[in-house]
Amino acid sequence: MKFTLMLIAICVIAFIYTAYVGGDAFVNEYGFSGPNLISRPWTVVTSIFLHANITHLLSNILVLFFFGIAVEKEMKWKKMLVIFFLGAFAGSLVSLFFYPWDTISIGASAGVFALIGVGMLVKPLDLSFYPLIVPIPLALLGILYALYNAYGFITEPTSEISYIAHFGGLAVGLIFGIKHAGIKRSLMIIGVVLAIMIAIPLLWLWLVK
Repeated sequence: MKFTLMLIAICVIAFIYTAYVGGDAFVNEYGFSGPNLISRPWTVVTSIFLHANITHLLSNILVLFFFGIAVEKEMKWKKMLVIFFLGAFAGSLVSLFFYPWDTISIGASAGVFALIGVGMLVKPLDLSFYPLIVPIPLALLGILYALYNAYGFITEPTSEISYIAHFGGLAVGLIFGIKHAGIKRSLMIIGVVLAIMIAIPLLWLWLVK
């Protein structure tokens, strides 16, 4: 749990510094882009902890809190950090093939999506109270996030949100999740959740007739 909280703390500190001291120049210096990767390769790490606004920050750290703690508890802190950073790196590198070379990318989203991918398979019944007040199993929430990301990518391909980077992180997480939980159990979890998601609206329609 403490390493998940450490990641959150770094994101918060970096956001405060960027907002009140560094500004846009700091983001341009330490954000990720093709030119920055070549001239300042450490930006593949520093960009993870920068966020554009308070909504961007909160949406990432709240999801990171629930999924990060679940993965850290199940797979220990070292593997949790490996998954987080590999997912973030994969997201950044994939984005280079879909967006202009000099586009600045920031945020922990791809790393968070990596934890979503693994968390929903290794701790499917752990609960999250974000984004809703009511508790939601991580398996259900993870698939909802994946479907929402796919919808955003299809309907808003020019959005400032790097949906493709999220897919890069999610793929990393699913690989680790399947390896840890096993392919049969992983497919069963995904299948059961999808079946429930289909059954609930059908049942609702039947009841309101």
